[in-house]
Amino acid sequence: MSEPVFVPNIDEKSMQDPVLDTVLNVWTLAGEKHYIPITGRSMFPLIRNGDQVLVAHGCAGIRRGEVIVFRHDGKLIAHRVLRISKNEAGHTFLTKGDNVLQFDPPLRANEIVGRVLAIKRGEQQISLDTTIWRITGLFIAIGTLTWMRLYGWGRFFPRRLLGLHSSHLTTFFRRGVQFFLLLVRGAVFIVIRRWKS
Repeated sequence: MSEPVFVPNIDEKSMQDPVLDTVLNVWTLAGEKHYIPITGRSMFPLIRNGDQVLVAHGCAGIRRGEVIVFRHDGKLIAHRVLRISKNEAGHTFLTKGDNVLQFDPPLRANEIVGRVLAIKRGEQQISLDTTIWRITGLFIAIGTLTWMRLYGWGRFFPRRLLGLHSSHLTTFFRRGVQFFLLLVRGAVFIVIRRWKS
């Protein structure tokens, strides 16, 4: 494992795409693992603002439910893989942050930096490359897709069958999705608390 490499907060103003691409390509060719600092709350509570993630570069071996780092609009983003599709053009990845309601645009393999193997918070580190975390991630991915599908289905469900206005039904499903996300966060909190003790 390589020493932690600290990457500045990467956005369109601080680092242009060609420089970012060059750095990431060198890391990928070297076949090493690097720590990348995280900002934001889209993966809260699993990944918090200021955490560092250990990334294995490349997209080989990525599974549904795992957290990956990818490039989007000059930024590096860490989100969970919900579905992997294969077609003539190759693999497409559907991702979403655990703490946000909307999906990311579908990703191609060349946009993926790598998968997150561990999270470092202060002096503590948690490995996501274990059976319990893979099962937890898969549960989150399947549950999220199920709830989002139900939410979408509920928006178009015939009003006459339920006797509700579509706005009531939409509110019901939106709250259901939000409740599910709270349950997911609670489950992750429990696992993290056990990890700390």
